[in-house]
Amino acid sequence: MLSSPFSLAAASVFSLFGLGLVGLAVFTDNWVEIQVNRREIINSFKREPELSLRLQNAFGHNIIYFSRNYGLFNLCFPDTVPQDIGSFNKMGSPCIWSNDFMVQESKKEHFSTNELYRHYAAKAVIVAYFVAIDYTVFYRLFVVYIRITCTIEYNEVSRSEYCFRRVELYGWTTRMLEQIEKCIMSTGILLILAGLFMSVAMLLWHYVAYSERYTLDVEPYYKSWEPVLKLTSRHNYGWSYIVSWIGIGCIVVGSAFFFFAYAAVKREEEDALTAKHGAYMMPNYYDKGAGAIVPYNYNTYAGYGNYPYYNQYNTAGYYGYMTYGR
Repeated sequence: MLSSPFSLAAASVFSLFGLGLVGLAVFTDNWVEIQVNRREIINSFKREPELSLRLQNAFGHNIIYFSRNYGLFNLCFPDTVPQDIGSFNKMGSPCIWSNDFMVQESKKEHFSTNELYRHYAAKAVIVAYFVAIDYTVFYRLFVVYIRITCTIEYNEVSRSEYCFRRVELYGWTTRMLEQIEKCIMSTGILLILAGLFMSVAMLLWHYVAYSERYTLDVEPYYKSWEPVLKLTSRHNYGWSYIVSWIGIGCIVVGSAFFFFAYAAVKREEEDALTAKHGAYMMPNYYDKGAGAIVPYNYNTYAGYGNYPYYNQYNTAGYYGYMTYGR
């Protein structure tokens, strides 16, 4: 069985690691990679002059004809950048802001039902992620507050010195665990809720990606593309998507360790209580194997036996300080 210090330490490590990974995934722009073979499109233009005349302007200005990486907030171009797009530099890559969250009402009035569903689902992804991150950050602040508060209450002498020494150097110890036992279950529930919100965000993100690929038939989505663009494009999940799932898994594992820690603390308390009172327990039955007959000098079998003999002098009992019948 896992001990409570190990379980709580593992819960803290997994939750912090998962929070860092999810935060990294949310604020990076590599969820979906779309690679466009522009050289092959140029060769198609040479073979078909009519196609060149029809797509020449879009080939230099429309973002769907350029390799790009999609994030939750930005759209980045690893190679060539469209002309007059108003990009900015983010970590060495030219990017533009995603317009999914700032759609004008006049334009939204002409949206179809599927476009509206996709628009609100994209917004819900961001909301769910930030709610989950807030839950996790609140959990960390809550645990730190409980550590400091319970440490101060534990030692009334030299409070500040003991508190900082205890929190900074020793961290999760048995005495601290006794003070925060009531908070272990609540922190585990907080992490479970955070993982639930993150999972909902990922499901909504998959719905948005599915709508863009298979449902919507308007620009700039896949079903409205030219056949030559579909043949020369390739879609892949980026590393931000993978990192997000790993972070969610770490947070769920951290919450599980909190439940393990709660069970371990309860078990250790029961074991400590049993060990504490074990010295005061005496067998009250006849055991031939152990040779224990309690109370002393009583007949343990049925019937009327001899009366117990009591010594008139105050001497040490046969069974120590807990001798019965004296």
